Amino acid sequence: MRIQRQISIYMTNKKLCEFNDKLKLAPVDYYAHLHAQGEKLGDGSRQRSCIGVVLQDYSKGTGNNTVRVTANLSPEFFAYALSRVSIGVEQFDFSEEKIFGEPDAKGLSMVTKVTVKRAAFDSNGNPRNYPWFIQVENGKAVKEKTALGGVHMKKGSYQKGQTVFLNINDYDFFRLMQQTSRYIETWELTYGPKLIREAQQIIAAQQRAAADEDLPA
Repeated sequence: MRIQRQISIYMTNKKLCEFNDKLKLAPVDYYAHLHAQGEKLGDGSRQRSCIGVVLQDYSKGTGNNTVRVTANLSPEFFAYALSRVSIGVEQFDFSEEKIFGEPDAKGLSMVTKVTVKRAAFDSNGNPRNYPWFIQVENGKAVKEKTALGGVHMKKGSYQKGQTVFLNINDYDFFRLMQQTSRYIETWELTYGPKLIREAQQIIAAQQRAAADEDLPA
């Protein structure tokens, strides 16, 4: 039996949007973060808690003809987007780009660009039936370190790969955000308490040890 990580999905006869579970707990020494945020682990690796995004375009056929792009979004995005669609905002504009991974033989690292927008009306002032727009673009670029220790794309090095976009109505966008947000909350309530208890036990033990050291001989 194969366990599926799919949380929510929107599919038409030409395109697909899917959100998948890629959530990870913070290490115990950063327990209050709850979600891993790139903290350095004992083996030197770093993990980030996220939701995987998959967009597919099979308008030209399936199999090798399918265009598939992927990206990752933070858990907080879904709570934010859900709050916006819940109050019926007319305009929404979110964009994010990331460069990550080890460089390939040509010195290029993976790049993902995500755009999520809502426009209530078209250029002629007519209401849109599908006002939400989601786009993911994959590409490659040279990764450079910033002065503050982060990374970004070297100017002029970006090579665009595949892109998929789709338009969604209010109800289906709300459903995607609601289902994903609900899963994130359930995940937090499932794994968070154990992490918090473990951290509090360590803190209590350290406090007892420190108190014992302060006792007179």
